[in-house]
Amino acid sequence: VGNERRVSITGEAYFEVARNEAKPFQVKAGDQLIEVLGTHFNVNAYGDEKTLNTTLVEGKVKILTAGESLVLQPGQQAQNNRAGQLKLHQHPDIEETLAWKNGLFYFNGTDIETIMRNVARWYGVEVVYKDKIQEQFVAEIPRDVPVLKLLELLELTKQVRFSVQNRVITVMK
Repeated sequence: VGNERRVSITGEAYFEVARNEAKPFQVKAGDQLIEVLGTHFNVNAYGDEKTLNTTLVEGKVKILTAGESLVLQPGQQAQNNRAGQLKLHQHPDIEETLAWKNGLFYFNGTDIETIMRNVARWYGVEVVYKDKIQEQFVAEIPRDVPVLKLLELLELTKQVRFSVQNRVITVMK
């Protein structure tokens, strides 16, 4: 309606926006505004993540926060931390960023806390930690596997073990 197209998100969304200079497209995510003319980009704005990430696949976007702005080129990522500081990441892992959209969990040197936040959101489970796991994990797992199969695959690394009771997953060494 009117002369703008605006959406607000929490969570993660992938946009393919048709160019319309008469009606700019805007995405409100956390305390930042993303201005778009026509492009493909991903926004990860989960409240439990350390940063709000906007990753540009194609086109051009402008990220605006209270005190800063940043124009992204294809293949770049804007990272906005909880203190409102905006940082440019020149070479994010686009495959990892878009894996969710392609039906995959994709971890490329990913810590267990990040993996388990993804697992908790996707499967609707709670995660608790008995031990601190320092290792980084590399895996590509379809999102349609049952949670117990995913945990079994991670256990094959011999770096982590899991106990499951009701909808609570306990992470152990």
